[in-house]
Amino acid sequence: MTPEYKIQFEQMEWVEVGDGMRFKRFQQDELQLRLVEWDKAMVHPNWCLKGHIGYMVEGEVEIDIAGKVFNYKKGDVFVLPDGEAHKHRPKVLTEKAQFFAVEKVS
Repeated sequence: MTPEYKIQFEQMEWVEVGDGMRFKRFQQDELQLRLVEWDKAMVHPNWCLKGHIGYMVEGEVEIDIAGKVFNYKKGDVFVLPDGEAHKHRPKVLTEKAQFFAVEKVS
């Protein structure tokens, strides 16, 4: 597979997940880079056990990480390892939030 050296998210289509969430994704080998957008209507009732490294581009979110709540805003980075000990679920505090996430492909 020839590696991509420039990723142009502005040319990609949004994948609409529903419930106030959509994303654009680039995948190479075992990693993916997603541009994720949540709006205030997004509800994430279940705990996520998948790891993410994220960079906040816009907005503000609150992430409950195993019972401890952290706020992230534009320019902040979050690092969430895989597993039950780091289970997490987000809540959008602004009209919308956008971030880049690097994740292992499962």
